[in-house]
Amino acid sequence: MKKIIILLVMTVVMVFVLTKVVNAQSIMPLIVAPSRQELEISPGEKSAINIRFYNSGEMPVSGILRIADFIVQDKEGTPVIIDNPSLSSPKYSGASWFNIPYDRITIPATDKVTIQANITVPETARPGGRYVAVYFEPGPEVPKPVGGNQEAGTGVGSRIAALVYLKVAGVTNEKALLSRFFARTFFEYGPIEVESQILNRGDYHVRPRGVITMSNVFGAPVDQIKLKEENIFPDAVRNFENKLGKKWMMGKYKLNFTASYGEKGQVLEAFTYVWVFPWRVALAVILTIIVIILMVNNLYKNIIVKETTLEEELKKEKDEIEKLKSQLRKRG
Repeated sequence: MKKIIILLVMTVVMVFVLTKVVNAQSIMPLIVAPSRQELEISPGEKSAINIRFYNSGEMPVSGILRIADFIVQDKEGTPVIIDNPSLSSPKYSGASWFNIPYDRITIPATDKVTIQANITVPETARPGGRYVAVYFEPGPEVPKPVGGNQEAGTGVGSRIAALVYLKVAGVTNEKALLSRFFARTFFEYGPIEVESQILNRGDYHVRPRGVITMSNVFGAPVDQIKLKEENIFPDAVRNFENKLGKKWMMGKYKLNFTASYGEKGQVLEAFTYVWVFPWRVALAVILTIIVIILMVNNLYKNIIVKETTLEEELKKEKDEIEKLKSQLRKRG
């Protein structure tokens, strides 16, 4: 009996330990800092950046380090790592300028590993932006030591990346376009939904700052909202969705978009008009007024007109009585 109890206890402990290990490996509580870095380097110069990978879990995590270009293709600004260097655009590629001392590491439990990436910019580099990701990809195996505190290993799985926005110094083209500024022409109720879209045709990412203002037909401001500051990468667009005003509004309103971007403070402007009219409420009010008028009219007919008719009949009867009295007097 004791052997059975001991066996059951050992089984429960093993299941608990294995579950904990599996959960720790599946969650991979990793943090990279800084997650984004911006730096400017002149052609022919060298620089370096430090990237720290933190493991807040209770198990060591092993994996590979890689350097790759990244691009932003969607309208939400999601970075996509380019695994195949041949698919990178030469205009914005800079991964080949980066060098790290090792490509496989193990991050101890509740500890960190600091990576220094050296950057060498060619003398012939064209001014503009280069967008590079230094990422760690965890693997299921704990690698074998290769010397020092670093270890080798392989693995596939989720990635955690530090993004580097590198600007090669020089004359760059700054050009952004407000490719869309739209709101429906008619709303029954507020707030007004506005869609904006900015396209970057320049050589470096921009971060527009601006506001959308709503004013009434007299030009008085009704509401104003700041544009969320987001990076817009070259040859990419960014969508902005905003709401202005309150629920109960009526009349014609003007929506005005104003934003600036770039080192020279270039301006983006646009405007549009919308109408707001709660027609269902207005229809209900009109119908209510009509019903009240009909009720008052009916009340008038039923009371006032009847009283008038009765008064006239009483007057006639009174006149007839007077006539009869007069006739009787004559006969007497």
